[in-house]
Amino acid sequence: MAPASDRSATGCQRLNDPLPRWHQFLRNKKQEWEEYRSEVTPFELRKNLQVL
Repeated sequence: MAPASDRSATGCQRLNDPLPRWHQFLRNKKQEWEEYRSEVTPFELRKNLQVL
């Protein structure tokens, strides 16, 4: 069996490994949402352009 310090370091690496991936996923989804949200569709132009 590995010493406690080795097991602890391995456990920390496993716990810390998914976190950056999760942050990358959230960052990408936020960027995707901003691009989607800022897009004006032809339907929106027809519907709302008269109001403006």
